[in-house]
Amino acid sequence: MTLLKRLTSVLVMALAINAVAFTLQAQERTGPLRIEITEGVIEPLPFAVPDFVAENRAANDMARQIAEVVASDLSGTGLFRRIGSDAFISNITSFDSPVQYADWRAINAQALITGSVNVTAGGRVTVKFRLFDVFAGSEMGGGLQLGGTTTSWRRLAHKVADTVYSRITGEGPYFDSRVVFVSETGPKSDRRKRLAIMDYDGANPQFLTDSSSLVLAPRFSPTGDRILYTSYESGFPRIFVMNVGNVSRRALDDQQGAMSFAPRFGPDGNTVVYSLSTGGNTDIYKLNLQSGERTRLTSAPSIETAPSFSPDGRQIVFESDRSGTQQLYTMPANGGEPRRISFG
Repeated sequence: MTLLKRLTSVLVMALAINAVAFTLQAQERTGPLRIEITEGVIEPLPFAVPDFVAENRAANDMARQIAEVVASDLSGTGLFRRIGSDAFISNITSFDSPVQYADWRAINAQALITGSVNVTAGGRVTVKFRLFDVFAGSEMGGGLQLGGTTTSWRRLAHKVADTVYSRITGEGPYFDSRVVFVSETGPKSDRRKRLAIMDYDGANPQFLTDSSSLVLAPRFSPTGDRILYTSYESGFPRIFVMNVGNVSRRALDDQQGAMSFAPRFGPDGNTVVYSLSTGGNTDIYKLNLQSGERTRLTSAPSIETAPSFSPDGRQIVFESDRSGTQQLYTMPANGGEPRRISFG
């Protein structure tokens, strides 16, 4: 049985037992059978991550830190349970040494992750790692090698965890991702808001703007290299596009006297849909970031805001009070007659 099958077998068994119990109860009464499943139960898969082997003295601390981040990533999903090093029978002293499967089975480890770290004088880091199915007594795929700088060691660790997670669960990984957010500091009477970015687990926070003006609603591009956000530095809302790599930015729309807000990237990353208020009227607009071409999509006297693309980019959903109350509408991405979809 593979690791993925073992991970899901407990859930399947729990559902099957519940179904049998409901059936037995139904036999003792008359009337239709009603089955209500409120939750599933998954037993976390036990895994072991010994400290990665340091291939030179400069890698001593980093080898241990990378193993800790990998273990933390996996444990945080709730699908895995880490076995502490105090239970280990075998020690991993070399990346190429054979695995003593019997020793890891004895402590009930179902997955074993081993690795090594090398740090050069020039500040380059090389991480090698392997994933083993202990009960099957085999390696899950070949070993992999990642490279980066000493400042990117946490990202290398997240990539290791991503690979392990995907191989065991078959699901897409997410550990090597970042979160953009608005950081608030100061007393209630003088709150300071700054645009910031961090790793998915809260590490490596970095400020992208100062606290001189209010910033709102940051959104990543599909490729994660740019951010859309709204700033009040001019006294009224205005959308900016920021390059995450060099923190450079530019205004999305420079129309004089207009207020722009509520931006969202399209699936292609080159199209932005947003609200633009000018002359007392607020409508939905679409902008091509490469050509600068702007297209007005609505022209009603009502307030149209909060637009967002469908996953395939063919439709736009937005909010409008054209019916007298705020409701949701959809329309083709290139404009057209809106269709109301909410009636609350």
